[in-house]
Amino acid sequence: MATITGKDTNLKNLRQRASELASGAESLVALFEQEEIHSGRRDEVARLKALRSAVLQRIDQARDEEAAASYGHSKAEVVSSLFRLGAGLITMTSKNRTMRAISRQLLAGSSGREPPYGTVIVRIGPKGLPEDIEVVSISSLARESKRNESEIMDRLLARGNLLFGEETFSRLIDRLAGEILGGRLSLPVFADRLSQLQQWSLLGLNPKSKGEPT
Repeated sequence: MATITGKDTNLKNLRQRASELASGAESLVALFEQEEIHSGRRDEVARLKALRSAVLQRIDQARDEEAAASYGHSKAEVVSSLFRLGAGLITMTSKNRTMRAISRQLLAGSSGREPPYGTVIVRIGPKGLPEDIEVVSISSLARESKRNESEIMDRLLARGNLLFGEETFSRLIDRLAGEILGGRLSLPVFADRLSQLQQWSLLGLNPKSKGEPT
């Protein structure tokens, strides 16, 4: 009888131990699953921060290109001013009708507004982050199309794009990183969702950076 009781006790102990092992295994599985989720979130944040680094680098390059274009334009304007000065003198003094006509054309072509330089923005398209993003020189597009910068931005917005200046874009990435780590968001993040995260005025001027949408 004592032997049977001992066997029952051992069986109960084995069952309890098995239950404890099973519970421990389930806890480990849950722990691994949670760690996998957290690791995936950290990977997405790392992707966003790498994207921000690349975008900010491209912004610096675009601004350097704009500065070079502006410098080239300024030098060309100096030369053009000298030509216009000479044209004015010819108009006043020359008796040659052909020369006077040419000089008047030079003077007539000198009027007009200065082309824009230096406005560089981040465009995020309808497909959102991280795929649909581009650094755009608004000034360059305005010069090429002979349109106002505001008109260029209006056209981009009308196509479902979001426009950000450098500082606002950087804050956007920080906001997204927090949302992802908190489990409230995951990549990709489409433009309509991005526009809901904060009530940014996309075309307002940032006082720290002239021409930068905030």
